[in-house]
Amino acid sequence: MISVTGLSATIPRRLRLACGFALALSVAHPGFAQSGARPGYTLAELIELARRDSPVLAVSVAEQSVARAGVVTARAYPNPEAGFEWGRTQARGDGASGYSPILAINQPIENPWLRDARARAADSRVELAQLQTGATTSSLTAAIRRRFFDAVRLREEVQAFGEDLALTEQIRERVAVRVRVGEGARFDLLRAESEVAVARKNLDTARLRLRQASLELRRLVGPTLEEDFDVRSVPDELPVLLETDQGALRQAVLERNPDVVLARQEAQRAEHLLEVERNSVLPQVTLRASQERDPAATINRLGAIVSIPLLNRREGPIAEAKAQSQRARLALELKRFEAQAAFDAAWQGYRAASAQVRAIEGGILERARAVLDIAEAAYRFGERGILEFLDAQRQFRLVRNELIVARFEQQSARAEIERLAGR
Repeated sequence: MISVTGLSATIPRRLRLACGFALALSVAHPGFAQSGARPGYTLAELIELARRDSPVLAVSVAEQSVARAGVVTARAYPNPEAGFEWGRTQARGDGASGYSPILAINQPIENPWLRDARARAADSRVELAQLQTGATTSSLTAAIRRRFFDAVRLREEVQAFGEDLALTEQIRERVAVRVRVGEGARFDLLRAESEVAVARKNLDTARLRLRQASLELRRLVGPTLEEDFDVRSVPDELPVLLETDQGALRQAVLERNPDVVLARQEAQRAEHLLEVERNSVLPQVTLRASQERDPAATINRLGAIVSIPLLNRREGPIAEAKAQSQRARLALELKRFEAQAAFDAAWQGYRAASAQVRAIEGGILERARAVLDIAEAAYRFGERGILEFLDAQRQFRLVRNELIVARFEQQSARAEIERLAGR
């Protein structure tokens, strides 16, 4: 979490103690006194809760059950067919007349190559469903990470804007006293009141955005998460990436990226479906056994029926399956390119955000705080006007907010890199 306690050093001890307690309870959550302590969750706890209770993952897991049922269907044997015909024989001359029923049983014999291809296609669908669940889990985890760090950023902004409001209100009261005793200009009071209004507006806006971010986070995690909760950031929630990690992570993108792995499996399934269509052209055999009875004799027959692919050689379905296979291979190459490009962009974004964090933490923030302290002391002793003091405060506020945003961008880029690398 970003420390903004430097501003508190510029506030008198009595006011700082009063404001500190109020900010801890009411600024971060205005209804704290009425609603009691809210449950807090770390990033790891939210991810674990989402993997257990997320409706999105539940739907994806249910799709695996559908795919497994398809394997049973693909491996099932065809049922025999029984037929019965009732007829009557009318003899010519002295022959016997009477009933002549026919009983026949047909048993289709599947082409073993077609059966194996269909079974492989069904198995590949199960693998595809499992990989889709993994890709959904990876995307959901990355979304929760981004929304979590967004909530952390907004919570820090609420705290920072709360301290800004406390400081500007103190300045306004001080200016109001000087105006009443005739030591200050009316313009200074108007300027101080304007700063208070801006600080209050920033605080109210940050509170609303924090509430919105919390609701978005709950939407991702699932309905079991309380509507009113807090996020608890842990130091080094995600480890810092070094330049030496880039090569290994970029290689992992091609091997373990969820979208690439999913596209690779879809290409394999398209090949299996093409095999199914090609083997469907082969002749189909049906064994037939029949018995015919007439008044004079009983006739037993045993034979086979063979379908001849003469008029329909399934040119259309085979061509369609070929086109689907080609499209799946092209989609795989596209996913590889997009994943590498997205990784490069995320890595550059991570480097830029890290450099900005290091620069601000390395001295910019401390210098801005020192300038603010000097400006406040000069204002107290009457050596500088309120405009210089407010300007120094505004500059410190900008630097502090830049640090908050830079840390959020660093963590967001880190989460995107983790997702792209399949971690």
